[in-house]
Amino acid sequence: MRIGARTRLLVAATTLVVALAVICPPVTEAQQQGSTTQPPAPPPRPKPVTPPQKTKPSQKPPPAPALKATVVTEGKFPPFNMVDAQGRPAGFEVDLANELCKRAKVECRIVTASWDDILPGLLDKRYDAIMASMDMTQERRRQISFSKRYMLVPGAFVAPKSAAVPDGAPALLRGKTVGVQRGTIYADYLERTFRKAVRTKGFANADEARKELVAGKLDAVLGDKVSLWQWLKTSDGACCDFFGQDVKDTRTLGDGVGIGFRKDDAKLRDAFNKALAETVADGTLKRLADKYLPFAIY
Repeated sequence: MRIGARTRLLVAATTLVVALAVICPPVTEAQQQGSTTQPPAPPPRPKPVTPPQKTKPSQKPPPAPALKATVVTEGKFPPFNMVDAQGRPAGFEVDLANELCKRAKVECRIVTASWDDILPGLLDKRYDAIMASMDMTQERRRQISFSKRYMLVPGAFVAPKSAAVPDGAPALLRGKTVGVQRGTIYADYLERTFRKAVRTKGFANADEARKELVAGKLDAVLGDKVSLWQWLKTSDGACCDFFGQDVKDTRTLGDGVGIGFRKDDAKLRDAFNKALAETVADGTLKRLADKYLPFAIY
C-alpha cells in the first residue's frame, strides 16, 4: 500500500513538473543577460482624415448700377403723346419709351413738359431723353444728338370723296387747285414737284385750307397724314378722303423723328439705339404703332 502511494505521488509530481515546463519555459542565457533586441513597435495609429474644406464660391461682383433716365414728352400731340384720364403720359411714343427702357435695362421715369421747355430742359439735365415727335433737323443736330429714326410721318393729299382715288397718280392733279399751309415742308414740296402741274394756294394754317376744301373752293389739300386722318374722322372731314399715295420724299420730310439726347450722353444713346433696332427687327415697333394708326409711320 505504501509503495503504491509513493508511486502515485511520484507520478503526480512528475506530471506537475512537465505541466509547469510547458507553461513556463526555461529562461535562456541570452534572456538572463538581457537581450538588446526590442520587441516590434506597434503599428502607428492612422492619422484622422480631415475632410476636404469646401471652397467658398467666388463672390459675384455686385451688379453694375442700372442706367437711369428721365424721358420727356409733350403730352399734347395725340395719338403720339397725350395724357390719359388718370393724368399719366400715354400714346404711341410713351408705349415705345417703356418698351425701349425695358429692353435697354434703363430705369426710366416718363414726364410731360411744355414744348418750349423740352429742349432747354434736356440741355440743363432736367431730362435725359426726348420722345415728343421731334424732327431731326440740322438746326437741332447742332445742339443735341439723336437716336436712329423711330418715326417718319408721311404727307398726304385729301380730296372730295367724289374725286378721291386712293392709288391715284400725281398726274391726276394736273390743272387742279391744291391748298397748303404756307411756310411748311409741304408747301416746299408742292413748289418743287408740282410747280407747273397744279395751282397752289397758300394759307396761314391748315384749318383754313381744309375749310376751303369743304366749301368746294379747292380740289385737294396737302398736309401731314396724321393730322388729315384725324380731321377725316370729324363731321367736317366726312366730305373727303385720301387721294393718291403717301408723300415720303426725304428731301421734304427730312430724316424723320428720333430720340433726343445730350451730345455727351453716348452711353444712353447707344443703349436706346440697340433696343430700338430690336423693336424694328422683331416687329414690335409696328405692333405698337398699329394700336394707334391704320397706316405705317416708319
